[in-house]
Amino acid sequence: MAENSNFENHQHPWGQLTYASHGIMKVVTEHASYIIPPERALWLPKFTPHQVSTRYGVSFRSLYIDNEMAKYLPQTTTAIDVSSLLRELILTISHWGESYVVSSIKARLISVLLDETQSASSAPLFLNMPKDKRLIKISSKLNDDPANNTTLEQWSQTIGATPRTLNRLFQKDTQMGFVEWRQRLRILYSLERIDRGEAINLIAMDMGYDSASAFITMFKKHMGCPPKAYFKAMDNPNIIDLNSSNETT
Repeated sequence: MAENSNFENHQHPWGQLTYASHGIMKVVTEHASYIIPPERALWLPKFTPHQVSTRYGVSFRSLYIDNEMAKYLPQTTTAIDVSSLLRELILTISHWGESYVVSSIKARLISVLLDETQSASSAPLFLNMPKDKRLIKISSKLNDDPANNTTLEQWSQTIGATPRTLNRLFQKDTQMGFVEWRQRLRILYSLERIDRGEAINLIAMDMGYDSASAFITMFKKHMGCPPKAYFKAMDNPNIIDLNSSNETT
């Protein structure tokens, strides 16, 4: 996908495994937004409406999984970490084309692909979106300005609900309290800039943190490692960067 590309909302009668090899894609479903950076993938069950976009361009591969084969895969949209084996399987199978003949070798590779996808670790690359009208006012402001440090106490004065009520609603709608939800929003917004090599201290300031160390601490809390380590796979010379014209979604 080229810079500033967008696939309008659509769905498929089969499951879809989408893997990003270079660049970052954003996938929006009915209930959540997903940010998929390099070496991660998104599993979409059949008939899941989704919109795909990228700001700076992305190279990716999508595999469509037969419904019978997908019955043991997650029943909900799931972002996953991609192992070296799963990566090579995706890249290999994506070269077969749409009308390939299933040989015994290919059947075994498909079986391993399904096993690796099923056992893959889920990745915290999603953000559930609130449905309550009061929360939508808050989430819209934060999506426009992630650095906004307005507290729930301050929001309550304009929203018309107590801080406790607002936090309870966040927990109900997004499975996160307000503070954690805002932290996850900032982390996901930062991924694209980290991937492009921007200075961590500048990103931290733009995301509302007082220092780079505070941002790094929060990044580690949500993603399990420091920002630069999260993208270390990008420096692996064994990664194949595919950038052809037959990328689909």
